[in-house]
Amino acid sequence: MSLAPVVEELPVTRITQAIQQRVGAQRYQVWFSNSTKFDVKHDALEVAVANDFISEWISRHYARSIQEAASEVMGNALPVRINVVPQLFDGKHKTSEAREPGTSALIQRHQYVPKEAEVVSKPIDFTKKSVDTKAHPKLGVGMREESRIAAPVAPIASQPPRLRHDLSDYIVGPSNQLAYSAVQYVAQYPGAQYNPLFIHGSCGLGKTHLLQGLCKEFIKHHPTKKWMYCTGEEFTNEFLVALRNNRVDAFRRKMRELELLVIDDVHFLAGKKATQEEFLHTFNAIEAMGRQVVLASDEHPKLIAEFGESLVNRFVSGMVVRIDPPNQQMRCDLLRRMSLKNRTNLTEEVISWVARRVTQNVRELEGAVTRISAHTRLTGRPADLMLAQEALGDLDRQLVAPVKPESVLSAVCSYFGLEMKELMSGRRQRTISLARSVAMYLVRRTSKLSFPEIAGKMGKRNHSTVISACRRVERAAQKNERFAWSTHLGDRDEEAGELLQRLEEQCRAMS
Repeated sequence: MSLAPVVEELPVTRITQAIQQRVGAQRYQVWFSNSTKFDVKHDALEVAVANDFISEWISRHYARSIQEAASEVMGNALPVRINVVPQLFDGKHKTSEAREPGTSALIQRHQYVPKEAEVVSKPIDFTKKSVDTKAHPKLGVGMREESRIAAPVAPIASQPPRLRHDLSDYIVGPSNQLAYSAVQYVAQYPGAQYNPLFIHGSCGLGKTHLLQGLCKEFIKHHPTKKWMYCTGEEFTNEFLVALRNNRVDAFRRKMRELELLVIDDVHFLAGKKATQEEFLHTFNAIEAMGRQVVLASDEHPKLIAEFGESLVNRFVSGMVVRIDPPNQQMRCDLLRRMSLKNRTNLTEEVISWVARRVTQNVRELEGAVTRISAHTRLTGRPADLMLAQEALGDLDRQLVAPVKPESVLSAVCSYFGLEMKELMSGRRQRTISLARSVAMYLVRRTSKLSFPEIAGKMGKRNHSTVISACRRVERAAQKNERFAWSTHLGDRDEEAGELLQRLEEQCRAMS
């Protein structure tokens, strides 16, 4: 009887298996499977890697795991050295004819074929000291700031255009008229004025609609020019992939050849210092050639946390436009458009009822129409007021539920850009005085506290002050006067009824 030969596992195989057990299968697949080659010498464990990016990352995050795995398999503390040898991995990083590595955004461009990478040899001994990130400041900073991303995403396959929105079906009103006009101008005359164009506003107010519509208009007016639309996350991921694949020059060339660069959700770059630095250089290069940059964010650039001062200064050097929530008329127009799209025949009574109760953003209006439409199809009943009230019954329940006074005060401070101590102070500055009166009125309306109780919560004032403030605000709402106030980002004004309705909804959402 013949016996099958017993094949003893090589030390390298056992070491890689031990590393995988320590770091996990997913991390091993990302950072080791296709990017490293191990070799056991008499005096050390040598690890060949594709580029400096992988070398720095493995050194910072997996040094101890590799050292422990080598010691476990070999039975003694074996020194570990890294050598950056790009030519060993050339076959694993070829570009396809369709797109370059890391390209996940929409872009028109000529294909770029990179030169062959040079051979770099840079030994790193884990047993002596940790990696000196000062020798590679950009890589060192990049590793710290982008550590929130588990790993750079792999290149994404070519995808069809995703410009779903068009300016022709964008509902325009007082809250977004300026942004809409600026977008139309930029689409026709990129780089001539309003550069950069920075659009900001809360979620669900149509920023993405405007940006994608801008790209479509740009294509109509300039069909041969290069453009790009991406999110802040996609820009970050492409930069990381370029670093990982030693393709930063190709990434820069691709970005800086653009006539129009549009980045949505640019606040994603917050806290990512290396990516911000790269974006700043890209921005400067595009602008210096008289080309256009358009950005969108949930916050004004000065309010985005962990953004570099130089980048903020570049943003505010152009045109910064705010989109506010839609007013009653705009909400009605939006509901009519959505009802046609959903093939749901909403009556004017239903449209008015929904518009009075959903005031924050367009997505909530869309959700309300979807729920009414679903109830209509499932029950076979017409989309009248009774069905709408059943479908959106939680809206009316929210309007009668009591609200904590603390929620009101927090919402008012946030809306007017004040701190709580300013609201409670005795200062009579216009914005503070208006915010204080609105807060008293909303606390009275939503919490049902007595005037003396409200006075006690508002800095121990006299209850007659509260009575006067509530009457003043109520009178302004009945006459539909406009409230005007100032913030450190500029002057604002809004219809009294709209402001009170929107703030009340925010207070109830917070409770």
